[in-house]
Amino acid sequence: MDRTRGFNDIFLLVKKAVYNSLGRRRVGLMLGLSDLPSNVAAYYTPGVIILNRKVLDKLRREVKDQRLFNSYLFHILLHEYLHSLGYDEGYAGELCYMVCRENLGDEHPATMMARYGISTVIPSLKNVEESLEEMTEPTLGKVELVKNFDSENVTYLA
Repeated sequence: MDRTRGFNDIFLLVKKAVYNSLGRRRVGLMLGLSDLPSNVAAYYTPGVIILNRKVLDKLRREVKDQRLFNSYLFHILLHEYLHSLGYDEGYAGELCYMVCRENLGDEHPATMMARYGISTVIPSLKNVEESLEEMTEPTLGKVELVKNFDSENVTYLA
């Protein structure tokens, strides 16, 4: 994970880790970036994982360690990918920790985020939550779709 770059590289690692731990997978997800409320890191809506662009921009400015940035992405994408597989909020949190621990080890930043919360590893994200538990309907601005996301199983006919 230390050398990976970009959303798709991290997401491929997420999918491999979930398959390794749970034996489950799915394809065809899209990734969107949107300006969400500051307390929301991401959420899942059928077929699309939406990441908070403001939080990502803040991280890019404040976190100079690529491993830590990638760990955040891994943790958030894993949590939302588990929702896409049908797991509810409570169970997705438990599974997120289990998958991180089994695939990355106890001391990895993504595992620490899953176990203790993001702000224990990245204190500047103290107000960011990983779910929409307190929100009934997110207020979406414009959603920018990320190209070539989850494209490993896409084939084209010429």
